[in-house]
Amino acid sequence: MPPRNNRFYILTLGCPKNEVDSDLLASSLLQDGWKKAKKPQQADIVMVNTCSFIQPAVEEAVEAILELTDIRERGRRSLVVTGCLVARYGKSSLCSLLPEVDLFVDIPEYPHLPRLIADLTQQADESGTGSSERSYSSTLARGYVYIKIAEGCHRECTFCTIPAIRGTLRSRAWEEVVEEGRYFVEKGAKEIVFIAQDTTSYGIDLYGRPSLALLLRSMVETTGDFRVRIMYLHPSGLTEELLEALQDPRVCNYLDIPLQHVDSKILKAMGRRGGYSEYRDLLYGARDYLGEMALRSSFMVGFPGEDDRSFAKLRDFIVEMRFDWLGLFRYSQEDETPASSLAGGVSRTESEYRLEELAALQDEIMRERALGLIAEEFTVLVEGKSTEAPGYWEARSWREAPEIDGVVFIPHNQRLRPGTFYKVEITDTEGIDLIGILKG
Repeated sequence: MPPRNNRFYILTLGCPKNEVDSDLLASSLLQDGWKKAKKPQQADIVMVNTCSFIQPAVEEAVEAILELTDIRERGRRSLVVTGCLVARYGKSSLCSLLPEVDLFVDIPEYPHLPRLIADLTQQADESGTGSSERSYSSTLARGYVYIKIAEGCHRECTFCTIPAIRGTLRSRAWEEVVEEGRYFVEKGAKEIVFIAQDTTSYGIDLYGRPSLALLLRSMVETTGDFRVRIMYLHPSGLTEELLEALQDPRVCNYLDIPLQHVDSKILKAMGRRGGYSEYRDLLYGARDYLGEMALRSSFMVGFPGEDDRSFAKLRDFIVEMRFDWLGLFRYSQEDETPASSLAGGVSRTESEYRLEELAALQDEIMRERALGLIAEEFTVLVEGKSTEAPGYWEARSWREAPEIDGVVFIPHNQRLRPGTFYKVEITDTEGIDLIGILKG
């Protein structure tokens, strides 16, 4: 066991799926006798859990590592790098490129983290390998917990590096997922957020068929005051069975469906099916089925072959569907992907112009939708005091997913408890965000 004063700090880059990995790493170290530091300057071990899905993420990871190198050199602390950067480029390449790093840990090595760090710090380690069970969540104090239901992806999108980095689909048994969800509900979680690279593919490898609906039905049988949110739904997996499961009162009527594009030729080049009319029918059908619903998607501009006509289709689709939330990205050419060899590339200048045009359009849509919610009442989950807007609490209703969507601001002159549900009435807006006051 390490000395009781040994502390670790984890900087997590990328998406919520990486946050879950960081929680697993933290759980392993905490169970091995380490303590969590609030700042890297207070830690003996500083870890960077990296993302490398696209080149900008790689650049962000390298920049973060180099920034933490200065902290490492100013004290007796070690720098450890984990995550997708290690999986994508390999330890040997990274050792020569980043000699400042003391230890690289690949994803399959996560269960052995305590031993690897014990070897690094030359401390005895009697625990063998770390626990693979998660007992810690970095977001629990804010009332919500991400739970990863599967790892990897079996789809073949031509632009995506995830299968090469994370491997093919590997679902967790539904009993294991529900047990973890119940554990955090008992710990006080009010919102359980199921995530994976593609949640609609959950269970295909284990049960021979998509089983997200089964998982949802099992989770909502748990006793407690909580709600469930699903992220990263593939459009082909939005079945009637799944929509029926989403009708449960405990499941947020929130659909996060990354469509990527709506032009059928572009989608075919992406290795995806569908098009404008198919996606329009899918989303209108979901709205008819669920009634009141919040809709999020993501689109990519500048993919090879995207001309003025196909871009106009995408713009028209956004105008027609009026998404509640939208992620917009510029295509990033990744050497390891089939799309990197496609002709008809769009210039950086043109793709950035298209991105700015769609962003301005969507901002206006979101502001209009926010104004339309004035006088509406919502049950919100208060996360804590706002750092963005001093004097206010930050909260979320079923309409807003953590970290990526807007928030509901509540005046701080009211005594509230983070991680607790309250009913509010919307009285005003601030851009795309809402302002509300307590009811009752």
